[in-house]
Amino acid sequence: MQNYSTLPEASLLNRLRSDDKEAFTEIYNRYWEKLLAIALFHARDKHTAEDMVHDVMLSLWTRRQQVAITTLEGYLATAVKFAVFKHMATGKRRRELLHTPDQQAFNSDIESKLDAKLLQEYLDHAMEKLPEKARVIFQYSRSGEFTNPQIAEKMNLSPKSVEYHITKALKALKEAVRKIKSVFI
Repeated sequence: MQNYSTLPEASLLNRLRSDDKEAFTEIYNRYWEKLLAIALFHARDKHTAEDMVHDVMLSLWTRRQQVAITTLEGYLATAVKFAVFKHMATGKRRRELLHTPDQQAFNSDIESKLDAKLLQEYLDHAMEKLPEKARVIFQYSRSGEFTNPQIAEKMNLSPKSVEYHITKALKALKEAVRKIKSVFI
């Protein structure tokens, strides 16, 4: 069995082009730390730097038969630097897009819709805790279709009883809003 750690760079490259996985493993082990140091110096984030080195190594393996490499260490170092610059350019463009007035308005609109949906779900949950009679009466009154006397007649209740149930539902909803405000504000 061949000891790959003693092979010169040119031999490793030839074996890599011949789909030798052990040669690729040796290249990876031999240059990983140097490439990580280059990426970390420029990217200033270990996780991002590791991802960049992984991407460069993956690209080397997938393109092993197409790329013309004369100096492996130089090729890999340059590939990592290009990966860093590409990452920086992408990050800069992303920040520019997020800070455009249209995008800020779009993000604000989405946040408002999500907040409204969350509040509605919370209020619906609060309504579910009420007795069924109070829920039905409140829904009749808020749908705008029925007045209190009409609800009283429809449900065979006194108008005062209808007012009581509407007041009970409103208090429960106000309490739910107070609780959610205390959480988010």
